[in-house]
Amino acid sequence: MSKMRLAVFAAGTLAAAQMGFAAPAISVSFVDNGNAGVQNANPDSLLPAEIAGAPGYEQANWNNMGRWGQTVGVNDNTGAAAAGVSATWDSNNTWHSGSGTATPNAKLMNGYIDSLGLPNINTPFQFFGNVTTPPATSATNDNRPIVWVAGLSSWLASKGATTYSVVVYADGDGTDRKAEYWLQSANTGDPPSLLGADLTSHVFVNDNANFSGTFTQVPLSANTIDTAAPGNYFVFSGLSADSFLLRSEEQTVRAEFNGFQIIADVPEPATLGVFAVAGVGLLAKRRRRA
Repeated sequence: MSKMRLAVFAAGTLAAAQMGFAAPAISVSFVDNGNAGVQNANPDSLLPAEIAGAPGYEQANWNNMGRWGQTVGVNDNTGAAAAGVSATWDSNNTWHSGSGTATPNAKLMNGYIDSLGLPNINTPFQFFGNVTTPPATSATNDNRPIVWVAGLSSWLASKGATTYSVVVYADGDGTDRKAEYWLQSANTGDPPSLLGADLTSHVFVNDNANFSGTFTQVPLSANTIDTAAPGNYFVFSGLSADSFLLRSEEQTVRAEFNGFQIIADVPEPATLGVFAVAGVGLLAKRRRRA
């Protein structure tokens, strides 16, 4: 390798290592808006260039969603459509935590889709209500809010991944609210009508403070109401299902979704830094010989 090519190689790999690595992601923020579908003009809607998310999960190009809807081709963090991925969601209302709109993270944690405060009813199970045009068959409010995401396999394959993590943000405007969250499989209708097996454990969140700029992760070990842990987000990892239901159950009063992210498990190119250092060392050695 010539000295010039070696220098370009070393500088390029070192720069790439220093730039950091953003894993491919699909990020959804629910805004305080009772309308359907994508809502990019709400006061708490995130602008495409605004970066939000818990530490290690910060992303741009969030999808802003209203109270209910159905959409195909949600954007990923590059701003391009995540080919084949669809999202269907429903809630009986929306509200806000009071975090405001001064920062991207405040916007993310401000609006949320909310529950009615009633236990889930699973027989017969009706997931969704007005998510299509014309509206789908009316369903009970007990099982909401709920989110159905489908078509993940092709998007993951296009990113060189086979598994993913789901980051869920849950913070309301009250204190000492305890709620249960999990991911579950369902049939492949859109919206689906039959439950499948659980895809994750159940995590119990104690919403004991309004978001004020700090993200606190709830551990998955908080798996009973007695061990419900304070925090405003949690992470399910190692998933490979093509679709999932994001579900909740009130334990004291209410359960909410501020947003969620699907993070593709693509290995971080940590070896770039090693190559860069090796390249710089080899270049120095060549120069000494010259």
